[in-house]
Amino acid sequence: MYCKIVLPLFCFISLVMGHARIKHPRPLAAPDDGPGGNYYNAPLRPDGSEFPCKGLHKKSGVNKDPTETWQAGEQTRFEILGHGSSGEGSLAAHSGGSCQASLSFDNGETWKVLHSFIGDCPRGARLGSNIAGKNQTFKFTVPANTKAGIALFSWSWIAVTGNRMEMYQNCAVVKITGSGTSTLNDLPDMYVGDMTLSGHIGSGQCRSTAGYAIEFPNPGAAKTITSVSGIGFKKPTDGNCFAKRSSTNQTVSSTPAQPLATTKTTSVKTTSTPSRASTRPSITRPPTTTSTKVASITTTVPHNFTIPTGVPADGKLPSQCTSYMSITDGSRRATAASAVACDKDVFKPTPTWVRFSGGAGTRLVTGATEPFRCGTQGAGWFKGEYPSAVGATIEGTVCYSWPGKSCQWSNTIWITNCKEYYVFALLSPPACRLRYCTV
Repeated sequence: MYCKIVLPLFCFISLVMGHARIKHPRPLAAPDDGPGGNYYNAPLRPDGSEFPCKGLHKKSGVNKDPTETWQAGEQTRFEILGHGSSGEGSLAAHSGGSCQASLSFDNGETWKVLHSFIGDCPRGARLGSNIAGKNQTFKFTVPANTKAGIALFSWSWIAVTGNRMEMYQNCAVVKITGSGTSTLNDLPDMYVGDMTLSGHIGSGQCRSTAGYAIEFPNPGAAKTITSVSGIGFKKPTDGNCFAKRSSTNQTVSSTPAQPLATTKTTSVKTTSTPSRASTRPSITRPPTTTSTKVASITTTVPHNFTIPTGVPADGKLPSQCTSYMSITDGSRRATAASAVACDKDVFKPTPTWVRFSGGAGTRLVTGATEPFRCGTQGAGWFKGEYPSAVGATIEGTVCYSWPGKSCQWSNTIWITNCKEYYVFALLSPPACRLRYCTV
């Protein structure tokens, strides 16, 4: 291992403690769950010689019988081994990080991501701490069409602090049951980085940044994003950040994004379900661009999408009522103090369906809101009325307030009445520091 001058405390911690491994499913050749397993907990070698799986999936004498059986179409989990001791072999959380659950059907040649956990993995760690929380079980769903039979599971992790050039990976053999035949080629490939792979990932490519939770450049639709106070998100450097090129992957061009600014722990969860057909009238955005000038800076936002409006003809709730991103961040409530959070770091130029719950309240603020609150500077409020009919979707406008002007900036949103709650199709705002405010 090696440490740079920066972050000396984090480097010191990483040298004196163990690292991390999963407990369930039980990984290949895993030692007993105790302090004797420090070598097993260590990251893969930075020269790529141990990728994947530290070579255990091909090593003779290693038991390769499946340790768990998973039903396609149902939820399963992995669990990170917690703080079993105070010595080597115990979990060293390295301020958390980002991790992925993936499957391989070709004995580790290619890997398909089932779920990405961006931030707060291991769960409950704070910046500069090696101590994580008690709950280290991470749930995800095995797609219903997953090929039945034996597969290789991967838990991979990039830590916030500690040495760079460290990618952690544990592999386990699992059995998939069901009638599926798909090797999941439609899913993105698992992120591979912080190492070199001869002829594939070169020096300086696919590198994370110390002090940030890595934002996987191709996380897939099934993802959980959790921001932790003091820890931003940042994409890796460019490169072929995957194990082997597949028919659905392309070279990653991942210009580092501005980190999320946050003052409180924020949980954001995305779930995916099949969409339903609808005969409702639609509003189609032509492939044009709009520009908004803010302090001599022009932001160009492409529009090329369709949002159905009205009430479904079949009387059923539209698909966005069960497929949405859940935001529980209390810092975006209208009563919260000013900060510098920006929803351009959260949302995209294309709509994301969102449900507000928990500490975030249940809906967007209506009526002009004073600026410098909601954890930001330009406070976003809904200029309109909520749909009253169950299942109805309407198009509306969000304004962002600024001193002396209640609608300095604005953008379009959509709202659906899901009977018990509302969901919102939200775009990235036209500038920073603007944020959707809730009640």
